[in-house]
Amino acid sequence: MQSVGTQLAVGVFALAAWFCLYLLIATALRMWTRTSQLSHAHRAHITESFVSGVQGVACAIVGLMTVIACRHDVMGEKFPLVVYYSSVGTAYFIYDLWAMYKSHIAKISAVSGVITCMVSYLKKDFLMIVHHLTITFLLFPAVIYHAPMGDFFTGCFFCLELSTPFVNARVILSRLGYKNSKIYVVNGLLMMTVFAMCRIALFPIMYAAYLSQQTSAPSHIHALASIPMTCHVWCLLVLAPQLYWLGLMVKGAMVVMKTESSAEDKDD
Repeated sequence: MQSVGTQLAVGVFALAAWFCLYLLIATALRMWTRTSQLSHAHRAHITESFVSGVQGVACAIVGLMTVIACRHDVMGEKFPLVVYYSSVGTAYFIYDLWAMYKSHIAKISAVSGVITCMVSYLKKDFLMIVHHLTITFLLFPAVIYHAPMGDFFTGCFFCLELSTPFVNARVILSRLGYKNSKIYVVNGLLMMTVFAMCRIALFPIMYAAYLSQQTSAPSHIHALASIPMTCHVWCLLVLAPQLYWLGLMVKGAMVVMKTESSAEDKDD
């Protein structure tokens, strides 16, 4: 296990890197002819989405590496990179609280004081703020430092982020005026497919991987019964919103398809 000092150092450098990446993208968008005329709010949203996409790719890569390295012993194998990336991920969620605030105040047309902006931010993004704080101060420490299981399952949870780049690409394409383009539709289909694979199908895959290695149990029922109820509850709590969001994606895709179909009928 890496020392606390090393983990803190990685976290500090990662936090600085996330802020620098945000500022670099923000500067590039101001200088790029296509985006220089966009509103400050749209540029802030694009910048936040771009950095989020980078984090999603990095987290998914670490997750895939971990799953591959630990697949032969899902309950015991450890992978050092998981611990290092926990500091990087924690730094990202701390940075993202600031990035979300920047995007929020960019949308406020009237000049408001810091207190007024902060209260408005807390009201609008309360659930997302709680989500970030929970991951930073509860989920990462619990999974990385206190969970008795191997890093295979942590890698699986990191793989949830594989759909994030597609979600952020959707936002960026929309802000750049490509909402009615084919690339927007293709990205949406890929987003739904990857989302279903990484955030829905991943849960039965984790259970299957666990059951396949529990050869000492007399049956799969006994093996499932040996899993603490809290694990089942946490998986269900994580899975439930994924099913809800996938439903919203499918509904949105149906609306787009119906709109395009209506447009084609009118052309005919």
